Amino acid sequence: MAIYVVGDIQGCYTPLRRLLDKVKFNPKNDVLWCVGDLVNRGSDSLKTLRFLKALGDACVCVLGNHDFHLLEKAAGGRDYPRDTLTQVLDAPDADELLAWVRTRPLLHHDKKKNWCMVHAGLHPYWTLSEAKQRAKAVEAVLRGKHWQSFCQQLQQARFPELQPQSKQDNLIFTVAVLTRSRYCTQKGRFNWAVRSGEPDDVNDKPWFQHKHLAWAKDCKVVYGHWAAMGLVNHEKHVVGLDTGCVWGGEMSLLKLTRHTLVCDQPQIFQVQA
Repeated sequence: MAIYVVGDIQGCYTPLRRLLDKVKFNPKNDVLWCVGDLVNRGSDSLKTLRFLKALGDACVCVLGNHDFHLLEKAAGGRDYPRDTLTQVLDAPDADELLAWVRTRPLLHHDKKKNWCMVHAGLHPYWTLSEAKQRAKAVEAVLRGKHWQSFCQQLQQARFPELQPQSKQDNLIFTVAVLTRSRYCTQKGRFNWAVRSGEPDDVNDKPWFQHKHLAWAKDCKVVYGHWAAMGLVNHEKHVVGLDTGCVWGGEMSLLKLTRHTLVCDQPQIFQVQA
């Protein structure tokens, strides 16, 4: 059995299928991990969700910020520029698809292979155990009867830069860290404003490049989200797979093994958008 991890799909259904054909993915024997941002901006979000949902246990997806935006829209939230979510929300099976999306995890950990998957990143102070507990707290809300009000609050929220004290703000902070991280300080102050280019503060570094990373002793991390950074495959603790397919770049896929980061060159497969 092989485990393959694909970067941000964002409704780019055709490149996804070409990439899976390239590695001869067989759902009877193989498992596909998706780093989140399954939908939006691309033209085939509906096809993408239907395909991934139909894979059943052969597919493990974590939620990304665009997947949360789909849930926010379903809860009555506002549009963003370049949204392509109407096809999902107007589909005859929309309720089933939305139920499937909101029951996806925010973090997935494979103990045997010692890999953790999140959409964007982890807090430098969080151990793997704390990150998992925090993810489960958000997942419980999304799977409960108050998921719509939570998604409405999430869309209206100003994300805290530092870890807050209140329970509700902590849930929102957890979503932000797991689905939107790029730059932060060693002390865990997150810069949510910078999406591309370099931050002004020299203390801001990519979330995985700090000297002290509490989670690093427990796992390696595969993530997406950061198209501006591109493929990240030479770091000690992480592999980044968002290579901007929806912007005309590539879609990237990693063949996951326990020793992926021991190798000089992780097994990466790509197709052009």
